[in-house]
Amino acid sequence: MTCDAARGVVVVGTGELGPVVPEVWDYAVGGKNVLKSWFNYRKTEPGGKKTSPLDHVHVDAWDPDWTTELIDLLTVLTRLVGLEPAQADLLERIVAGPVHTLDDLRAAGVRWPTTAADRRPHRGLGTQDPAGNQQAALDL
Repeated sequence: MTCDAARGVVVVGTGELGPVVPEVWDYAVGGKNVLKSWFNYRKTEPGGKKTSPLDHVHVDAWDPDWTTELIDLLTVLTRLVGLEPAQADLLERIVAGPVHTLDDLRAAGVRWPTTAADRRPHRGLGTQDPAGNQQAALDL
């Protein structure tokens, strides 16, 4: 898999997908390029750490579902790149905003966990937390 930056396309074998801007091709998370990492596990000789005999079992041909996955991945990365200016603006406004103290938060009604039971997650709908408060149901 390569990127033809001049034409704005990602080339996979004999296929091409585009338009793809350089920021999408270069998109990385935790220092790892997302597209290259995704492709690395799907090529004829997959990369990655081999810790099990199953790591040596792989397909010899491009799975058509991978095309759909790649299109979806390119779409998500394109949208993330498009959101970066708004995210930068939001971060700038947050950093420039007021800093609230613990006293401010207490005055606003924030309660902090005080026991180990307070720190455990509360599972289930319609349950009560240790303080006797009814847990709200999720409306999906």
